[in-house]
Amino acid sequence: MPNITKLSKNIITEINKLYLAKYRKEKGTFIALGSHLYKEAKLAGVLVTAYATIDTVDATYISEEDMKKIAKTDTPCQVLSICKAVDKHELSNKVLLLDAIQDPGNMGTLMRTAKAFGFDTIVLGNGCVDIYNDKVVRASQGAIFKLNYIHMPIKEFISQNNNYQIYGTSVNNGVTPNLVQFVPPLGLILGNEGNGINPEILALTKQNLYIPMTNTESLNVSVAGAILMYLMQ
Repeated sequence: MPNITKLSKNIITEINKLYLAKYRKEKGTFIALGSHLYKEAKLAGVLVTAYATIDTVDATYISEEDMKKIAKTDTPCQVLSICKAVDKHELSNKVLLLDAIQDPGNMGTLMRTAKAFGFDTIVLGNGCVDIYNDKVVRASQGAIFKLNYIHMPIKEFISQNNNYQIYGTSVNNGVTPNLVQFVPPLGLILGNEGNGINPEILALTKQNLYIPMTNTESLNVSVAGAILMYLMQ
C-alpha cells in the first residue's frame, strides 16, 4: 500500500474552488469524479493530476477523510481527477445545438447520447449550464472528452453555416421523423427544459420534428433528444 499524503488546507481550498464555474474558466481545468472518468481523461490526454483512496491508479494516495473534503458526491468517491478543458472545436457533419439547457444531468446525458449517434459537435448556445460542472461531467460518462464544442449563439451558427440542414422540435408545426430524409450536414436543436426552443431560433429551421406520443404531453429533453438523434442516423 502506498504512503498516504495529507492534503494541506490550501490544496483542499484550491480543489474546492474548481466547483465554481468562474474559477474553472480562469484556471482552464475541471474536476472529474470516479475511476472510469480518470481512465477516460488519461486516454484523452487531458489528465493534470489525480487523488485516490485506492492504489489501482497512478495518483496521489490520500485518506478517505481528505477525499470527503474534496469530492462532492452523495456516495463515497475513490478517485478525483483534475483535467484540462477540452480544446476540440472541429465541425462534424452532424451537430447538436443546445438552447439554454440548464439541468446538469440533461446536459451530460445529451453529450453521451450525441457521441453514441454520431453528433460529434455540440453548439452551446446562450444560457446553457457549464459543461465542466461536475454533475455534467459525471452524467456524460466520459463522452465529454470525445466531443467538439462550439460556444456560439445558435442564430449566429445557423447564419454562418447555411449549408447545414437545421431541424428543430415543435408539436405545433412539426412532422414525424419517419417522413423526413435526413442528409448530412445537418443539425438538431433542443431547447430549454421549461420553455423549449426560442421562437426566433425555431423560425430559422428547415423543418421541425415531433415525436408521436400517447397518454403524455411531453418528454424530458434528454429522452426526446436520444430518440431524435437515433432516428436521424
